Amino acid sequence: MRRTFIAAFALALLAAGLSSAARADDEGSLRFEKTVPFQRDHLINLGAKVGPVKISQVTFATGGGGGGGIGDTIRARVHGGDTDTLTNLTASFDSENPKDQEWVVTYTLELLDANGKLIDRFSKKESFEGEADVVKVERSILTYVVPMVAKVRIKLEAALD
Repeated sequence: MRRTFIAAFALALLAAGLSSAARADDEGSLRFEKTVPFQRDHLINLGAKVGPVKISQVTFATGGGGGGGIGDTIRARVHGGDTDTLTNLTASFDSENPKDQEWVVTYTLELLDANGKLIDRFSKKESFEGEADVVKVERSILTYVVPMVAKVRIKLEAALD
């Protein structure tokens, strides 16, 4: 009798695990990572899917000075310059969640030099529920650093909200 109970319990656990695995397959992987060249004003195909959220492409742009906000003023003082020495780096991600469930995607960007060394890292969370949107992830950086950026490691992670 005890063996029958243990076998039934093990079978129930296995069935629960299989249904979770099937759901993960239906939703896609919850993580995506890709390193792309840093090219401004150029569409870069990602073909990413995290959960049900599809992120088809990204575009990088720079400009706009430091934005003039208080954070930029503080950052400029720390770096010993004024807001003219800062520029905005913007990554625009074409994103879409066709499902009616709300999913939160974390967009993490790592700026790398030609040798693959980390220059800077920044991220943003965005939630989607049955919609498409262009997600803009922005960072103010020192203008002289921009030419040092050769590649961008993009990490995407989704979670059901």
